[in-house]
Amino acid sequence: MRTYNLKIGGEPFKARIVEYSESKVVVNLNGDLYEVEIEPEEAPRSHVLVRSAPERRSTKSAESPLPVSKLSAGLVIAPLPGVVKSILVKEGDAVKEGDVVLVLEAMKMDNEISSRSNGTVKTIHVAVGDSVQEDQLLIDIEGK
Repeated sequence: MRTYNLKIGGEPFKARIVEYSESKVVVNLNGDLYEVEIEPEEAPRSHVLVRSAPERRSTKSAESPLPVSKLSAGLVIAPLPGVVKSILVKEGDAVKEGDVVLVLEAMKMDNEISSRSNGTVKTIHVAVGDSVQEDQLLIDIEGK
């Protein structure tokens, strides 16, 4: 996906759209993931942050974006482009942080992709044999 260079409050950010649908957008902003809800077409198009996380301790202005750490931990994102070789979980399975949930073949090597949180597999967004791009959403894990 395309990367955008942004300035927010004079501070530079790199933004990449990870997932896009009619109702929401997941954006990777300097490595932190944000879920943005999109209002229906009949209303003026606007974007609303759905979840927020504790504020970082820094000298940034109050208007600077905050990381959505709980959101990002529940999303399994492709760390590099490749082909889905196997999916080791199914929707409804309980997983623990560190459990291997998917194998991604990239550059003729198998890469084990692990869950970054405890929870239940909510949605699997890919199938075996699918080609995926870096930062593409693979699996959504709902926390317990």
